[in-house]
Amino acid sequence: MVMGGTGPAVAVIAGTPYDTGLGAELLRAEGVAAQPYAMAASPDEQDWLQYHDPGTLAASFHERLAELRAGGTEQAMLFCNSLSAVVNHDGAALPVVSPITVYGELLPKLKSSLVVTGNAQALLGFERTALRIAPQHRMLGVSDSALVRGIEAGDVEAAFAASHLPTTLRLAQHLDLDAVVLACTHFTALLPLITAVCDLPVIDVGTRLVELTTLAVTGSAPHG
Repeated sequence: MVMGGTGPAVAVIAGTPYDTGLGAELLRAEGVAAQPYAMAASPDEQDWLQYHDPGTLAASFHERLAELRAGGTEQAMLFCNSLSAVVNHDGAALPVVSPITVYGELLPKLKSSLVVTGNAQALLGFERTALRIAPQHRMLGVSDSALVRGIEAGDVEAAFAASHLPTTLRLAQHLDLDAVVLACTHFTALLPLITAVCDLPVIDVGTRLVELTTLAVTGSAPHG
């Protein structure tokens, strides 16, 4: 039994059990039934698949969507920035809200940004979208797979303190960029820590994914 809402559960698809679980938890908090489906068991396995066997990963993604549709699922949320850069969800078996969806609405509003990701695939996805719809956008991109692993280890505050982010956020402020974009759904867990030390607007892709998915399912925006 899926708790947290009525109707068919949204399929939350992401790289690891951590981010699928986080995405499902955030949807349930909005009253949307959600079921997590991880594409790998760990960040290391997910990175290996993305860099060494992206074709198989994409095929598995589309097979999963087809199976879910056959089982009655009506909506999917792709809660992983790097995975969204590897798999193309155009023409998928289910409607998919993904980080690419968020980039499409975000980029026309910004002239510049610091984009913080979990690996370089996610940077590629953001930059590819920018080149397509906002080619003049100035992007400073930083990826940190060690921070992802630190978050999954369970001590979010320690992972943040040990990372490059406090220093990088100061650099973004010095450069007077328009915003900081958290383009890794793991980093949604860092949002309160980042907003506490950063004076720039902070845009969390994970939070916006939940908002857009809630809107797609219920017809109304989250109440938070």
